Amino acid sequence: MKYVIALVVLAAGVVLSGVAAAAPSTPAKPTTVNFKIVEWDFLPTTATKTAPAKITFVVRNSGSLTHEFVVLKTAKSAGTLAPAGAAEAPETGAVGEIGEIKPGAVKRLTLSLRKGHYSLICNLTGHYNNGQFVDFYVRTP
Repeated sequence: MKYVIALVVLAAGVVLSGVAAAAPSTPAKPTTVNFKIVEWDFLPTTATKTAPAKITFVVRNSGSLTHEFVVLKTAKSAGTLAPAGAAEAPETGAVGEIGEIKPGAVKRLTLSLRKGHYSLICNLTGHYNNGQFVDFYVRTP
């Protein structure tokens, strides 16, 4: 079964006019989004509706094979990045990656993401073609 997940992340924007603030701003705490990897899917275990655009992906490999987690900024839906039968998808627009996640391992990746569409894929040979991808959206007001 294929899952197309549209996770929405909203970032509150503040515009200051006139004199700049005297104190430095505190960086926003990242929002955590958890995923479980199995053959051949990414399954979100948490989702959020409001968050800063700084996101920590927590990825657990619950499968029996080694996987990876690649984040691509692209206008293409995750399922259309490569033609049918391609061993791998092009990684054009890559903004971050967790390489080789062994079975049972948990790894984290924190990224500052801009508004837009992202494709999250496993791009080890044959994994993308077996459907290991999901769409992810960052939306700001």
